[in-house]
Formats: sequence, structure tokens, C-alpha cells
Amino acid sequence: RIRCSTSSGSRSKSPSKGLPAVDLQKYRQVFVGEASDHLAEMGRALSALESADGNPAESVDTLFRMTHSIKGMAASLDYPTVSTLAHKLEDWLEPMRKEGVIPETALGVIYDAVRAMEEMVAIVDRTGEAPPSREDLLIRIAAAPESKPRVQEVREPAKKARTWHTSPCHAVFVCAPRPSIGSSRPLVI
Repeated sequence: RIRCSTSSGSRSKSPSKGLPAVDLQKYRQVFVGEASDHLAEMGRALSALESADGNPAESVDTLFRMTHSIKGMAASLDYPTVSTLAHKLEDWLEPMRKEGVIPETALGVIYDAVRAMEEMVAIVDRTGEAPPSREDLLIRIAAAPESKPRVQEVREPAKKARTWHTSPCHAVFVCAPRPSIGSSRPLVI
């Protein structure tokens, strides 16, 4: 485990491995800068959706990608509360991303999640510590109707004719398509 030094940037040896501890101050600054940029981009995407300007599918994709990036950065720097909120929002956005549109009823939840992540990033910037969890928002995302999987009719695919062949060199049974008519060569794996 890497031990972090938050003081004046000094490095000390990790007691377990004799490796230098890493000063995460510069990485925290990169996280705050990048996350702030991503959150600003998310704000622009939300504005575009609210005003019906631009391409809704592009705005939804932007929201998804920026959330994904924040999730990964937060997880790598051990800010689990930020990462968890971003992960839940990302999972919730996925079906809407596939459809290329966000229902108007979802905009409030997304706005609140973006706002909460802005507050969390500000706490990281001020303290260097993981911010408190936003359980209220996690519950709201989970309860939102858009987060429920949609029931779709699932049809069984047509079954293709298959035959069992054995491989002489491995004596393994393999399910493979029937050789084409006129082919007398066995299937060898």
C-alpha cells in the first residue's frame, strides 16, 4: 500500500516495502481540475437538453462520458464517495444513452447529481479528504423510474442445425455448424 504525504511534499519510506511514499497533492490538483472541467461540460450538456438546443443524443453521450471519467479518476485516488455517486449515475444513464434521449423527468435528478459532485470535488480541493456520502441522492437515483430496467419482448433465436464432432488430436467434443454439403473434411481443432 502506498502511503501518502499531505504535508510539505516530503517523501518518506513506506514501512512495509521500503518504497518512497507518494505525495498525492499534485494528483489531487489534477483530479480537481479535470473533474471541474468535466462537471462544467456536463452543465453545458444539461443546458442544451433543457433548452432543446443541439443534438440530444450527443448531450446524453457527453453526460455519460464525463460521469465515467469522474468515476475512474475518483476511484484511482481513493475518493470512494465521489466514485460511488458517479458510478450510480453512470449506470442510470446507460439505458438513456443507448436510446439517445433523456426524459424530462430525469433532468432534475441529473442536475442534483452534478451539483452534488461539484460540492464533493470542492471538499476534496479544500481538505484533500474524501467527502461524505450522498446517500439521499443514491437512493433517489435508485428509485427514479428511469433506473428501472424496461421489459422487452425477448425472442428465442432460430436454432441452427448443429452436429457434434470430435477432434482426433484432443478428443474434445465441439459443437460446430454442420459442414457444408459436399464437404467431406472433418472438423479438427
